[in-house]
Amino acid sequence: MRKLLLLIWLGACAAYAQTIDGSHWPDGTIDIGQGWSVHEGDDPAWAQPGFDDRGWQTVDLDNQGAAQPGWRWYRLHLKLTPEHPHLHLLMAGGDGTYALYLNGRPAEGSGLKGFFGVRRPTEQVVSLPDEENDLTIALRTHAIPIYVGWHLPLFLSANLGTPDAIENQRLALESERLYAAMPSIAINLLLMLAGLSAFALYRSQGGHPEYMWLGLYLFLLGTSNGLLYCSVYGLHPLAWNIVFADPLVYVFTIMQIEFTFRFAGQRVGPVWRIYEAVLPLPLILVALFAGGWLSSSVYVLVQAILILPAALLLPVVLFLWFRRGNREAGWLILPSLLPAATTALYDLGSASIYTGWGKADFLLQSIPIGPVPLQVSDLGDFLFVLAIAVVMFFRFTRVSREQTRVAAELEAAREMQQRLVPAKLPQVAGLTIEAAYFPALEVGGDFYQVMEQGDGSTLIVLGDVSGKGLKAAMTGALAIGALRTLAAQNLAPGALLARLNRQVFDTQDGGFITCICVRVGASGATTIANAGHLSPYRKGAEITLEPGLPLGLTPAVEYPEIAFVLATGDTITLLSDGVVEAMNAEGQLFGFERTRGLSGQSAAAIAAAAQLFGQEDDITVLTLTRTA
Repeated sequence: MRKLLLLIWLGACAAYAQTIDGSHWPDGTIDIGQGWSVHEGDDPAWAQPGFDDRGWQTVDLDNQGAAQPGWRWYRLHLKLTPEHPHLHLLMAGGDGTYALYLNGRPAEGSGLKGFFGVRRPTEQVVSLPDEENDLTIALRTHAIPIYVGWHLPLFLSANLGTPDAIENQRLALESERLYAAMPSIAINLLLMLAGLSAFALYRSQGGHPEYMWLGLYLFLLGTSNGLLYCSVYGLHPLAWNIVFADPLVYVFTIMQIEFTFRFAGQRVGPVWRIYEAVLPLPLILVALFAGGWLSSSVYVLVQAILILPAALLLPVVLFLWFRRGNREAGWLILPSLLPAATTALYDLGSASIYTGWGKADFLLQSIPIGPVPLQVSDLGDFLFVLAIAVVMFFRFTRVSREQTRVAAELEAAREMQQRLVPAKLPQVAGLTIEAAYFPALEVGGDFYQVMEQGDGSTLIVLGDVSGKGLKAAMTGALAIGALRTLAAQNLAPGALLARLNRQVFDTQDGGFITCICVRVGASGATTIANAGHLSPYRKGAEITLEPGLPLGLTPAVEYPEIAFVLATGDTITLLSDGVVEAMNAEGQLFGFERTRGLSGQSAAAIAAAAQLFGQEDDITVLTLTRTA
């Protein structure tokens, strides 16, 4: 009776293990994905070959569906024929979700990993011991919440075979995985390069911040999507997408809003500002999802809903601007639809799978473009890059033409500036005249002239045109032309300013000119009249003048004069308001006290001190000293 029971037990054990003949495999490999025993829980004893697992459920390893949370063990018993060659085991499973044991011993290279180490299923090869023909393979598995949230399978396949055959199969699986990843990686690298190109445009045309926002948008969009698909295809851990890629979605959406408004020359309104402020708030969901406290379906739905306003409303806003006559806004209508909309569609497709609805999962399927498989979001991003390249080409061309026109105007203004500020002052007998001029812009509105009169006296005029740039330079040039005509008539300073005021009023289209006129005779007799300008200085004190209205405000103005004798060695200092209005980093003005204290120094020293303090406006200083 005992012999009969022993024979029955030995027969059961023989049936219990799969017999593998390693010498008759046509391609050198065999699929061992079927007939595995599985049990929930965690017990180190389940790795041992002598453990009785006949009460466990039998499953196919490669047909388990999406990974489930918790601990599970899988076991498979193999009986190899004595003549079997050296064998390798190829497992295609979630990297970091399982630890492999051979006859109770942990296999080198496999093991469970934490949040920042788990990747989607990849290929792993393990060498089997040659001296053992009875083999128990045990898999200790644990899927962390982020892996479960992605609905990834624990295992795709398990194969046994000779080293060369297994290596060929591993390369085939890896190539298939990487081949699908290459289009996504290439397109997102293209986006990042386009972003860097936009930064280069911004450096060449610094007055156009839309290029900076476009560069940030493209670079962050390419980075975010690149990290996503690198996670999808197992090139780096899944955590990179959660920790880095997903937060960038909200950031590049803000960049898209800023670029759109700057490109169209519009101000971002309060509603859009509130939307931008709300966008970063869901970042807390990242931590909740990573910790398993938030379901993946809720996570992707929130992300899709939050970026949909940018995807749907920005094109509407652009269309409204276009209808109001903003042609460039019309260029962006179609391109602005693509990236955010395709990202939202990807999230909706993911939510369709996660919730079990399934009717929108086609949004995650790649679109074959010839031999190249493209994701929906990749296709949208690629078309966006092409469209935005065309748009920015026309924009850059228009801006370049505009800059050329401005440069021509600036050159014309420089020529006028030479008339406003003499390159060389005339030599006047009995007077030493010095001048210093520092424009705040490339073309300023200050001017001064030194003209000898027919009676041997010298006329010095210093003025400041309101405004800046070409218009101010043109106004100053017109004033100087009229001034030279009037100077030939040997008019007194008050009469000269009154006549000049009338001509400026008749020719000036808005604006005004402050001006001071000084006439010094050969004997030192000096007459001064002031049209709303700063008072000059003499011997460290202001010369008291009755100020008149600036030129060009009203046609009939009388300008009173003062007269005195300029003694030998005395100096009169004339200056523009750019000196007293110089301001330092703390907001302090250079002011009248500092100006008064420096008024006895040379023109160059006074102007340099004001400029060093903090130039805000054109700085002009002119000194005249009577010599023997």
